[in-house]
Amino acid sequence: MREYLFELHTHTKETSRCSKIFASDLIRIHHELGYDGICITDHFYGGFFEELGKLPWGEKVDSYLRGFRTAREEGKKYGITVLLGMEYCIPNTEDDILIYGFDEAFLYRHENLHLLDEWALKKLAEQNDLLLIQAHPFRKMVSKTYDNIVEGFEIFNSHPRHDSMNEKAEEHASGFGGIKISGSDVHRPEDIGRSGVYLPEAPKDSFELAEILRKIKTPRLNRQPL
Repeated sequence: MREYLFELHTHTKETSRCSKIFASDLIRIHHELGYDGICITDHFYGGFFEELGKLPWGEKVDSYLRGFRTAREEGKKYGITVLLGMEYCIPNTEDDILIYGFDEAFLYRHENLHLLDEWALKKLAEQNDLLLIQAHPFRKMVSKTYDNIVEGFEIFNSHPRHDSMNEKAEEHASGFGGIKISGSDVHRPEDIGRSGVYLPEAPKDSFELAEILRKIKTPRLNRQPL
């Protein structure tokens, strides 16, 4: 049976200040490595929006979407599907939630989305059918797991400059019983190709990605040796 290799955790230099890879290179390298698609999950947090000062919310969203939109256009050249996601940082923490199942219009409709605490985020997710997956839940700087709001966990994060304690993440996720995913957490060219998920069908957008993950719970994971 045909499977489709998707990367679910990537960052572009255009939007994520910590990333060293432009969206065009991100797409090209994934294409060279045989990926069918990637999800752009640029960092969504207070610092990014505060740096934009008093710009109207719509212009701030335009700035946030720059990496995704560049990647999407580049993806058309290579035949790679580019999906929209985000890595949401809970305010006043270093705890990150990967969010799938939304579109650009959703961001424009929710002004100051970056200010939501975990309970407000949970309510918003329930109202809009967002899929919340906690990223690298056992890194040293992470304060806790968010079993109360997420539907699953990233059990294998292959970022080579962090110890994500993947074995502990997988053990916790198994006890939780939800969705398990793998992500490369791409910030540099050399990070690409270490992780990802094999899906039984290729999602056309973020909504379909969320639907597929909910249906299969644990896709076959691409986990390269660290």
